[in-house]
Amino acid sequence: MTVGNAVLANADLSREYFGDASKRVTHRALCISMALANFGSFLLGGMSMCHGASGLAARYRCGARTAASNLMIGTAFIFLAILFGGHSLSILCLLPMSVLGILLIFAGTELSLTILDVRGQKTLFISLIILGITLVSNLAGGFVVGIALAYLLRSSRISV
Repeated sequence: MTVGNAVLANADLSREYFGDASKRVTHRALCISMALANFGSFLLGGMSMCHGASGLAARYRCGARTAASNLMIGTAFIFLAILFGGHSLSILCLLPMSVLGILLIFAGTELSLTILDVRGQKTLFISLIILGITLVSNLAGGFVVGIALAYLLRSSRISV
């Protein structure tokens, strides 16, 4: 799931949102930055993390168009940690869960709008099959069936 969400989808979404300005956001660069961040986090006793296309979509939807948004939230978290230490989590828990729900709705809506870029009957068919399998079973099953179906449709052995 991380490869799909944090690498493939993130690079594609970055390219869609920022065009030529995102040329440095490659699959390789995303993998390397996650590896370095997770190694550094491990050394500091933190949790593993990934880039995540949903975070990019939510921030973009809420108006963040530059790296300044990441710097602002990072600075806010550092100040929380310095000023309140172990009580920082208690402060963050004061935020209503509905705020998180709204952010998830924004992210989900923004990500679902990417289906509008799908062109062609075959591509739409594959996307809907992947969606159906993912909802019924899991993402890995949808991914494997989607890849196999894409190769079958490309080889012209079957048609839609």
